[in-house]
Amino acid sequence: MPTLSEHLLGRLTAPLAPVDATLAARHPGDPGTRQPVHTCYVSAERFHPDVILEWGESAREALAEHAGSPAELADAVGLGTVTGAGAAGAAGAGAGQAGGGPGEADPALAERVHAHVLRTLSMDPIQDLRVDLEDGYGIRPDDVEDEHAIAAAEALRMASAAGALPASYGLRPKSLDPAVRDRGLRSLDLFLTALAGDDGGPPGLVITLPKVSAPEQVTVFLAVLDELLPRIDLRPPAVELQIETPAAVLALPALVDAGRGRVTGLHVGTYDYSAALGIAAEHQASDHPAVEYATTLMQLVTAGTGIRVADGSSNLLPVGSTDAVRAAWRRHAGLVSRAWRRGLYQGWDLHPAQLVSRHAAVAANLLAGLPTALARLSAYAEARFAGAVADEPATARALAGHVLRALDAGLLDDAGLATADLDRAVVTKLGGRAG
Repeated sequence: MPTLSEHLLGRLTAPLAPVDATLAARHPGDPGTRQPVHTCYVSAERFHPDVILEWGESAREALAEHAGSPAELADAVGLGTVTGAGAAGAAGAGAGQAGGGPGEADPALAERVHAHVLRTLSMDPIQDLRVDLEDGYGIRPDDVEDEHAIAAAEALRMASAAGALPASYGLRPKSLDPAVRDRGLRSLDLFLTALAGDDGGPPGLVITLPKVSAPEQVTVFLAVLDELLPRIDLRPPAVELQIETPAAVLALPALVDAGRGRVTGLHVGTYDYSAALGIAAEHQASDHPAVEYATTLMQLVTAGTGIRVADGSSNLLPVGSTDAVRAAWRRHAGLVSRAWRRGLYQGWDLHPAQLVSRHAAVAANLLAGLPTALARLSAYAEARFAGAVADEPATARALAGHVLRALDAGLLDDAGLATADLDRAVVTKLGGRAG
C-alpha cells in the first residue's frame, strides 16, 4: 500500500490544476496542418489573377534556360552540398557535381529532384502568397494605393473562382509606425472590404503585420480587425507578425501573449533586423549569427504554441547570365538547407526564378533524409504497438514530421509507406496531425 493516501496527494497537488490549464492553453502543440515551404511576396501594382501561373511559367523558363537537365540543376543548386555530401559550408558555397563522388550529387537523387521541381513548378509553384503594400511596394499617392489595394483583392477573388489560389494567401499592409499607420490601416480596410464581397471571401486568408516593435501594436491591430470583420462579414484571417526590429526580439514573449491565440506565425525580417543592428549590407543574410540568434529565440518562445517560425529571404536574385543565375540559386539553396537543418521549414521568396532553388533544396533535403526516417519510424512503430518503446516519442514525432512533409510534397506515397511497413494513419498519429 502507498504511504500517502489519494486524498492527501489530491490536496497537495490541487494548486497545479490552474497551472495545468494555463500550460495546456499556451502550448496546444503544432496545428497539424501542412506548412507551406515558402511565402511569396508580389507587389500590389504587379498583382493579377494569373500571377501564380505567371510565376510558375517564369520559373520553368529559367530552369530550361539555365539548368535544363538533372545534372545541370544538381550543379546549379550545389546539390551535393545541399544534402551534406560535400565538405563545403552549410551556406551552400560549394558547387557540387552530379556524379556521386565526394561533394557530388547522386545521379538518382538528381533525377528525382529535377522531376520534383518540374512537377511542382507546373502544379504547385506558390504555396503561400502575399500581396505586398509595404517595403516591396513603397510610398505612392493615396489614390494610387487605394486603387491597387482594391484591385489586388478583386484579383484574388478572381483567382479563387478559377481554382488558382494556394491554400494560404493574404496581404502585408504597411506597419503601425506613426508615419505610415493611417495609410496602412486604410489600405487594410479597402483590401478586406473588397475581398469579402458577399460571401466572406476565399478561405485561407493571412494578414502579415510588419515591423512590430511592441505588444500594444498587436493588441491594436487585432482590435481594428475585430471592429472591421463583423461589418463586412469576412471570415477571420490568421495573423502573422514580422520580427524585424531589436525591440521585437526583446519583447517576443509579450508579442505572443498579445496575439491571444490568433497569431499563427512569426517571420523574421532579415534585412531590416540586420540593418538595425548595424551589420554592413554585404554581411546581411539569414545565416548571419545575429539573425540566426533571433530566429532561435523565436523558435524558443513559440515552441509548443502552434505558432510557426519562418526564415527570411535571399536578396541575391537569379537574374542575368547563366553564371549569375546559378550563383544565386546555389546561395539560395544553401540558405534553405541551412534553415531546414535548424528546424525552419518556411522562408520568403521574392522572384519567380527563386522557386527553382526553393523546390530543389526542399526536395533534396526531404529525399536525402527519407530512407533513414522511414526505417527509424517503422522500427519505432513496430516496437511501440507491440508494447515496448524503442525510441523517444519526441524523436518519433520528428521522424513522422519528416515523412509527412515528404507526403505533402508528393515525394512519397502510400505505396512507399507500405514498403516500410507504415501507413498514413500511423504516420499521421505519430506526427501529431489530425486524422
